[in-house]
Amino acid sequence: MNTSTTPEPIIELKDVVKEFSTGGGFGKQDTFKALNSISFSLHKGRTLALVGESGCGKSTCARLITKVHAPTSGEIHYRGKNLNEIKNRKETLDYRSKVQMVFQDPFGSLNPTHTIEHHLTRPLLIHKQVSNKQQLREKLEELMGLVELPVQDLEKYPHQLSGGQRQRINLARAIAVGAEVILADEPTSMLDVSIRLGVLNLMKEMKEKMGIGFLYITHDLATAHYIAEETAVMYKGRIVEWGDTQAILKNPTHPYTRLLISAVPDPDLPFRDLVESEPNYSLSADKIRSESMKPSTGMKQVGFNHFVLNWEEGVAA
Repeated sequence: MNTSTTPEPIIELKDVVKEFSTGGGFGKQDTFKALNSISFSLHKGRTLALVGESGCGKSTCARLITKVHAPTSGEIHYRGKNLNEIKNRKETLDYRSKVQMVFQDPFGSLNPTHTIEHHLTRPLLIHKQVSNKQQLREKLEELMGLVELPVQDLEKYPHQLSGGQRQRINLARAIAVGAEVILADEPTSMLDVSIRLGVLNLMKEMKEKMGIGFLYITHDLATAHYIAEETAVMYKGRIVEWGDTQAILKNPTHPYTRLLISAVPDPDLPFRDLVESEPNYSLSADKIRSESMKPSTGMKQVGFNHFVLNWEEGVAA
């Protein structure tokens, strides 16, 4: 899948398959295919939303990109270089400074026994971003300004900040080491609805003003609609529909995409007509999921920068 017209992707996945062994010991060992022929690209200053329900493989994609796991087959490239070729400590450290992860739990990713200053200082020193105390202080103040937090918060501990403020600190850590790509795994799902928009707006500013590329992992099509130029819908390890976010929302083609959209409660988004015209989607969810699991080959283009995995209701494609 190469949906973007922007040249030279920072990260590119090509037909990536990831299998895990399950069982073992005295029992039978089975193979679970978590990802099945996944392809997408991440570009400077753009956001790709990877959307799907829990267990569909979204977070596995992020773990492969961060080199926590290696693909079973297929390739992942960083600026044209296969990740398998990034092996020594220096290259790995440099890569991980450019590709950062922001997790769902803004508190669990911060050590409660250390101040915010410690959390931002440590990556700056590890990745050699500053050379003296004066530079360090200037950089810390710059980072707090970029994520719109007062400098005085450097002296605080994580429990003294709100969830939204803690997530801003996690974004500041990513900026601190020169991230080119941020993999944001459900970054707002544990935040109060009233403060989600502030974090999403900050991510949009980082994208537009700093040129950071985002992989926005979510189950929530409403926030994907707000932040992402492109969307890929995943189900059971496969991408079933992908392309321009607005095109997918206005003309959802795969039955699983339509099922996801029918579950969005926001009446201000362009989902009302679908919900009204397809009132039985939620009632037939199990059937739709079953149909979506059937083997499919190839894809078809249904609009400009809008693609869907071949499928035929009731029959394997």
